[in-house]
Amino acid sequence: MLRALLCGLLVVWVSGCVTVPVSEKKTYTCELSTDKKVLKVIDVAEATNTYYDVVGLALSPILVPTTAIVSGAYVLINNTYHLGEEAIKCG
Repeated sequence: MLRALLCGLLVVWVSGCVTVPVSEKKTYTCELSTDKKVLKVIDVAEATNTYYDVVGLALSPILVPTTAIVSGAYVLINNTYHLGEEAIKCG
């Protein structure tokens, strides 16, 4: 939890673009505990209503692929679990 908080503060500090997992809203006939996730690139400066920082712009070519790898691994695991749950409960 502390690592996630520190990483979040670091991302806000550099004010660049990052890749995050976002829930894809879909209505299912059966009750599932997970939602399907997709990756979305967001601009941290715009999302937090702050100004662009030169460091953030310089680090964006590094932050976007790095966060895409980490978020992509999470999305892959979540979507695999979601598809299995959907097959069991709705199938």
